[in-house]
Amino acid sequence: MKALRTLPAAVTSIAVASPAQMPADRVQPLGVKRLLLACLLSVCLFLASPVPSRAGELAAAWPTLAHPRESRIDEVGGQIRINGTPMRIVRVQATLPVDALASHYRQVLGQPHAESQAGSAQVLAQGRSNFFITVTLQQLPDGGSEALVAVADSHGARAAAGRPLGLDIPAGTTLLSDMESTDGGIASRQFVLANAHSLRVNLDRLSATLARRGLHPESPPVTGKDGALLQHFGGTSGQAQLVLMRHENQTHAVLTLLSRQP
Repeated sequence: MKALRTLPAAVTSIAVASPAQMPADRVQPLGVKRLLLACLLSVCLFLASPVPSRAGELAAAWPTLAHPRESRIDEVGGQIRINGTPMRIVRVQATLPVDALASHYRQVLGQPHAESQAGSAQVLAQGRSNFFITVTLQQLPDGGSEALVAVADSHGARAAAGRPLGLDIPAGTTLLSDMESTDGGIASRQFVLANAHSLRVNLDRLSATLARRGLHPESPPVTGKDGALLQHFGGTSGQAQLVLMRHENQTHAVLTLLSRQP
């Protein structure tokens, strides 16, 4: 497996294609922007505080929303879990300005629903039976707009509470995001971690835990802007990619694990 030549593209690109659409000889990891989306959706889920569902609601069908005509619809991933929560995510690109797109989804959601602002993004949220819906809206530079529509299974979230990571992380590390996706026979799990340790300490300790899974460095780490590091791993059990970035005395690690399912 060849290492990426430049770090910035690996760190800043957002991957919206499913693993099944990617070349068989190289499974590309998810982008960090998509992980930031995961964090945002996780916050929305936490603030929603869904009440326990009744037994009759557990088999409820996943809700769907009507999208604007002549918009581009892309399903993100396949079977997705964010911090243990089963989710379905759709990206909608429309020629409408963001205010018009927000008006469309207000009408589709109906009342009651909640609205909030997260930076430059506007978020609409609604609970339906056993599910929680978020619509994250942003203006695009070309005058159009984008909506990320996520539906989360709150019962599945409660069932996953407290489950082990299956990964040894450095002491004093905070787990910012845990995202899983299975699509086209490819299983991906991506962690975003933060701690005060140096880049080298994180590289050594996370390399050691990957070695216990049978994954070993394929070449020396690639150094990118601001001293960030990119390391690829491979082995009979699958592949991994580790990106380490240092800022304001804190290291952020993005670790992606990939494996083919039987």
